[in-house]
Amino acid sequence: MSKRRHKPRDYRSARNAARRHALGLGGTFGFLMLLFVTLSTHINPLWLTPTAWTDSSYADYKPVHKFPRNGKTGLIRSFDWDTVLLGSSRVDIAFDPLLPEWDGKRVANLALRGGTLNEHLAMLEYASENEQLELAIIGVDLTDLTNPVTIPPGAGFEESPLSDTGDAFEKELRYRCGYSFFEMSVKTLNYKIRDRLSAYTPEGHWLRQLDKRPLRAVLQYVSFMWSDRYITQRKKSIEINPAKVEALRSIIQLCQKKNIRLILCIPPNHAAFLSVFRLKHDPDPGFRIDREVICQVVAEENAKGSGAPVELWDFNDFHPYNCEALPPIDDPRKPSEYWADGTHALPSLGKIMLARMLDWPLEDPAHASYGRKLESGDVEARLDEITAGYERYQNDHPDDHQWVIDHMDLWEKN
Repeated sequence: MSKRRHKPRDYRSARNAARRHALGLGGTFGFLMLLFVTLSTHINPLWLTPTAWTDSSYADYKPVHKFPRNGKTGLIRSFDWDTVLLGSSRVDIAFDPLLPEWDGKRVANLALRGGTLNEHLAMLEYASENEQLELAIIGVDLTDLTNPVTIPPGAGFEESPLSDTGDAFEKELRYRCGYSFFEMSVKTLNYKIRDRLSAYTPEGHWLRQLDKRPLRAVLQYVSFMWSDRYITQRKKSIEINPAKVEALRSIIQLCQKKNIRLILCIPPNHAAFLSVFRLKHDPDPGFRIDREVICQVVAEENAKGSGAPVELWDFNDFHPYNCEALPPIDDPRKPSEYWADGTHALPSLGKIMLARMLDWPLEDPAHASYGRKLESGDVEARLDEITAGYERYQNDHPDDHQWVIDHMDLWEKN
């Protein structure tokens, strides 16, 4: 009888204990979510969660380099822009949004490391939906049009607002209370406490935390590796990727529809990097195919007369600025005037490029010889210039050219 009398009491006691445990878990979870949301919106580590209580003092400490697709999209959410710079890391590093020559324009560098034409289109679409854009400058990398990859896997595109896949509400929830964003908030806080500036400026310019290795070392262990991968792929297939052509066409059509002035440019590579394509017998070392397709698409869209004509500028050649001497072997850390490595020009060269495209006053009359507008009928003459430039590079910089020959395959062995 005593056991029967105690059963209800035991049941109620267990039920109350379970309820207290559930409430405790729920309260802890709710507290953590509140903490995550408060911190991520107060610090806004990747610019995606702007609020009235976001602290602007964290602007120079955000680790956008960890998730650049999210971070660059967040810049569109957090600020108003009238000019955007798009492209791969070549634009990311070279084009400075804070040059005084912009004369008050609100300029965002929305370029993406490893970015493709398809990503440039997605970023431009997102920006044009949220901003009143006046000007877009977009870098089109040679090798992109023949690259079968449209969206780089694992780059973070699918997790960003640029992608229309996945549940939009779930994404927004993750931006505010996801663990990775809480982690980025803590990292931002840590950067600020240590006064360590982030890689990106609040305008999206990759200005800091660049590779600190000597230029020759980056060429040998990184640039030459990529050139070898490109050439291997291009020897198997050098077919144009239709999705890339369609993305380029859509970029032009979008700008013309929304009355956005569009300037396309082919960013430069250092002569040491370009030489490898000729030394390793790339099937199209002068990138005739890429240039002809870009020119053709631009000409076809301009002929429709739907908007302001699109300009195409070509900086990828053996111009003396692109042939800048490599640092001395006995002084490998000597700073270069124009180059971070074999594929990335510094803002010093980027400023000359912008001045040429936007008709800014030139600091040196010699700058007028850098780059040229490219149209359909110019490709053959352009290729002749590039071939002559390569011969000149071999004559003017024989030691550098020999160094390329001696080191262009050593990345694999090391």
